[in-house]
Amino acid sequence: MKAIKYLLAGAFMVVGSAQMMAQDVQSQIDAITKVIVDSKADANVVKQPVKDFLKVNKKDAVAIAGLGRAFLNAKDLTNALKYADMAIKVDAKKAEGYILKGDISAINEKGGDAAMWYETATIKDPNNPQGYIKYARVYQKVDASGAENMLRKLTSIDPNYPVDAEIAHMYYFNQKFAKAFENYQKVEMSKLDEDKLTEMSMCAYLLRKYKEGAAAAEFGAKQSPRKAGLNRLAAYCYTELGEFEPALLYTNKLFTESDSAKFSARDYVYAGRALKGAKLYDKAVENFKKAYEEDNTMNEILKFISDSYLENKDYANAISYYEKYFNNIEEKSSGDYTAFANIYETMAEGAEGDAKKEALLNADKVYAAFGEKSPSNKAFVAYKRANIHHLINPDVKAGEAKPYYEELATTVEAKADKTKADLTLLGVAYNYLCVYYIQNDNVEQAKAYAAKLQEIQPENETAKQILAL
Repeated sequence: MKAIKYLLAGAFMVVGSAQMMAQDVQSQIDAITKVIVDSKADANVVKQPVKDFLKVNKKDAVAIAGLGRAFLNAKDLTNALKYADMAIKVDAKKAEGYILKGDISAINEKGGDAAMWYETATIKDPNNPQGYIKYARVYQKVDASGAENMLRKLTSIDPNYPVDAEIAHMYYFNQKFAKAFENYQKVEMSKLDEDKLTEMSMCAYLLRKYKEGAAAAEFGAKQSPRKAGLNRLAAYCYTELGEFEPALLYTNKLFTESDSAKFSARDYVYAGRALKGAKLYDKAVENFKKAYEEDNTMNEILKFISDSYLENKDYANAISYYEKYFNNIEEKSSGDYTAFANIYETMAEGAEGDAKKEALLNADKVYAAFGEKSPSNKAFVAYKRANIHHLINPDVKAGEAKPYYEELATTVEAKADKTKADLTLLGVAYNYLCVYYIQNDNVEQAKAYAAKLQEIQPENETAKQILAL
């Protein structure tokens, strides 16, 4: 029954065109392509439709090459090559047969052969731009400037031909995005179709030129408002720019007003980031969780969820999700530790009494673990732990932070080459220890630290006052 359906479709196509002579060649090619591709080039299905097609188009090289391309689309390279050769035999001055042979060579990873057939197309049919374009794409990997020169020959066919756009597309095709973007910028956006505007925006996005990427995507989206790729790129670029109102506008267009859109984890991540930026935390978390359901290998999503809860002052959930994120990291960075501690420190800012102390002690535990894991960050860890313990008990005389400031001083003093940042930390430690010893009536020890403090900060008033005693 399936074979009969395709046979009838093919017969109707050819008989109709033969009787009425009103259907153009491209329509016939489209129809036979559907039969061949849908049947996956099943010989039993396509035999009669192909016979009827050739009966009508036996002297049309363009149509015969189109038939060959239909087989190429169905991955039947044998028949694709057969009809490419037939097209050339019927009319050796038409480019389509040579271009098809070039495409077959390219699929077989024979770049040299492909370039030869494309170049032949430009010689035999110099007014057909496709030969120049195809040659440039394949030759660009070997000689980019030579490929550009080939494309610039298109101006001899048509002085108004958008050569720079074609050069940009060539570079995009070969994943040379900086060169593609450079050439797209030479063309007025009004002269680019939606596919090339999408490419231009994608290049800008990949190059982190988000302003330009948003402009290209938005321009295209106004012409093709239901184009998912343009809405997506506009949403992404505006999110990266921190412009959350237009980011949410295009996020909504992507999810609700785009044709044939398939959503990825990245789409939900960007939606969550835009919503978080707009302080719509519940919806942000909802989208981040959808993203994690789509791809639970994207560990960073757990941090986005944690950050959303943190900004919304839901500390329990912020800690819970950050712990999941943190435990999944094999090689933890200093930023991973400090971000974890920061949740507890932020929590402490809004707490009182025992709750505040507990939060600060938890932050201290994170820094202690960091210090054990990374001895090279010993001074930084000592400084952070000193700050935390000073917050637990700001009475300097009690000396809650003293052990950590002493560790900080000892660690920095041992460094052969001290940076400006090292000296700043050392000054903080010396200042605290000066005050601690003065308040505990140990003038001798206070003066010892004051002398060290004055050595690195000659105008420090605390040092001057203690040394004057």
